[in-house]
Amino acid sequence: MPAPLHEAWPDQLFAYSPELITVTKEDLFRLDPELAERLADPAIQRLSNASRLERLIAMLYGQEMRHFNYAAGHTTVASETWRLRRGDCLSLTVLAYAMGRALKLRVDMQEVPIAALYERRDQYDFLSQHVNVRFHNTSPVELPHGTSTMPSRDMILDFEPGLGGRHVGEVLSDESILARYYNNIAAEHLAKGRQGLAYAHFKAAILTDPAYAASYGNLAVLYRAKGLQSAAEQLLRHAVALSGQSYVPLYALHQLLTEQGRGAEASDIERQLAAKREVDPYHWIGLGLRHFETGDFRAAIRALKRAQELTTGYEEVHRLLALAYWRAGEQARAHEQLAMLDSISHDGADLSRLRKKLAAPR
Repeated sequence: MPAPLHEAWPDQLFAYSPELITVTKEDLFRLDPELAERLADPAIQRLSNASRLERLIAMLYGQEMRHFNYAAGHTTVASETWRLRRGDCLSLTVLAYAMGRALKLRVDMQEVPIAALYERRDQYDFLSQHVNVRFHNTSPVELPHGTSTMPSRDMILDFEPGLGGRHVGEVLSDESILARYYNNIAAEHLAKGRQGLAYAHFKAAILTDPAYAASYGNLAVLYRAKGLQSAAEQLLRHAVALSGQSYVPLYALHQLLTEQGRGAEASDIERQLAAKREVDPYHWIGLGLRHFETGDFRAAIRALKRAQELTTGYEEVHRLLALAYWRAGEQARAHEQLAMLDSISHDGADLSRLRKKLAAPR
């Protein structure tokens, strides 16, 4: 952990007041009263762990397994997410976690690594990170409407499964999630030109979880918009120190140095970026997905094969490679990837669907 950042807060410049922060940790996780009452029903509380988890999944997803809608760009507290029946990955994770706690289930929120993903809001680009919920389970779980049965193992609920996969990630504390909530709200305010509210929420995120690197990088965006170039650079360098293998803050620092005409320093950062990308499987997975979108399946295969070299047991790599080989007309190699997937996958229904897809005419 790097030393704390001792840069003075420019509160006066942004007309800062602590009262601008209106959501507490208790507010974030508090359930809608009617929902809390339903979950507290003794008839539900007496059920087995697996049955309580089945009940939670049914309430979230409904009988058609599509009860709640994923909606990017706006983060809400648990009670509002329940009432709206939609939310981004953080909103839905908070709701599922709060419901799990109310049902006395062993549950964690976790951050899972993904390819660097930026979301553009108005003229600003914000780093999007991914969280989901992990239930510690000891019994098979029947999913609604007879869709499938989850075996006896931990279960990950991911509301944007194309991103997070099923990997065990870094367990997050309530405070760490609160910091991510403040960061998201700050980004929403900044995109709408509300710089004072953006500053207050970025500051709240950093004070709540000083180890959360993304808040420093996003606050640097605000500082640069306000002309605080030196302070923005310090924030980015601190984010780099916090981020370890992640190259996202390095990329932002490279942009800043390039725009300031500091070519030698920018070139050094570019070399560091290239080295980090080379050994980052999520970079290669993301690159493979982009090639998929453009229909360049040979390039997708090259990128995904590099991801395969850097990983072990990543189901999504074998799944994507099987599809890429199939689209490229290499059925034998596609079935080789299916065999590898079969040896590590716990989701028989998903594998069966993929086999049917590859068996269909192209």
